[in-house]
Amino acid sequence: MMHSPLSAQLDEALQANPAMIGLSSGLEPLTLSLASTRVTGAARPAAIGAPTLVMLHGWQDNLASFHALVPYLPREWGLLLFDWPGHGLSEHKLGDYYYPFYDYLDDLHQVLHQQRFSGPLILVGHSLGGLVASCYAAAFPDRIAALVMIEALGPMAEPAQQITNRLAKSLDQRLKQRQKRQRYFDSAFQALQLRASINKVAAEPLLPLVARGLMETPQGITWRHDPHLRGDALYRMSPAHCESIIRAIHCPALAIRGTYGYPALRSQDAQQRMHGFRQLQVVDLPGTHHCHLQQPQQAASWVTDFVTKIQTRT
Repeated sequence: MMHSPLSAQLDEALQANPAMIGLSSGLEPLTLSLASTRVTGAARPAAIGAPTLVMLHGWQDNLASFHALVPYLPREWGLLLFDWPGHGLSEHKLGDYYYPFYDYLDDLHQVLHQQRFSGPLILVGHSLGGLVASCYAAAFPDRIAALVMIEALGPMAEPAQQITNRLAKSLDQRLKQRQKRQRYFDSAFQALQLRASINKVAAEPLLPLVARGLMETPQGITWRHDPHLRGDALYRMSPAHCESIIRAIHCPALAIRGTYGYPALRSQDAQQRMHGFRQLQVVDLPGTHHCHLQQPQQAASWVTDFVTKIQTRT
């Protein structure tokens, strides 16, 4: 059976040192101990006074989501990336744990308090990472110099009257998922093709992310991330809570939307949200929800210009 060059690259990546899978050049792996788990990450130090970008990946992704952006960012800037608990190479949280949104804020808080930053701190989040970043910037306005949200615009919210339906559906979903078996693939390339189909992204840009997200077991190849992540949230904040958070974000913010990304980012609600930010720039990047993987050079260029202008003003 003939293997494609992409399949061979993926197989080679899986045989490498796991801590190095999906890391761009210049990043050094690190492990951080949190209160209830350990997370795996990567970093490079900033030049004195230069900003540090803390890059937060999305749901069921991992830090390799930013693999392609790193080479296009200024070399003197510091970078800190990590796999959220239950994602990538980070440990899963123990027990029947379902990763509620607010605990991601606690995880980020613990990670940041273990690091030293000589210059401005910039949060860059994709999807879930952008939701977390926006809430953190609101909670600690004096610590965050700028906020970049890729396919995100503040936290998710829904009308308060939907809470009972959400509770019922999510609890029933958990019962079904506890009985669901782990999925295994015949090859890593099969998993890559599935992910490409779901995310509507070509296979090649997804390779580092998928390689870091897979593991080989006696039963076959499967995803590393915690199966509990598939459960829908039992609770979502109300629009009033979301508005309060957005209005508490004091720093400049950049929102990068995929032209074929999350439809809610182009809704009337999104337009109203935009008015709540004190300083917001919105740009559209050709691509889907993972547009930063499809157009990494352009995404990095916008981030660089945005952060550079902030530094110039300060």
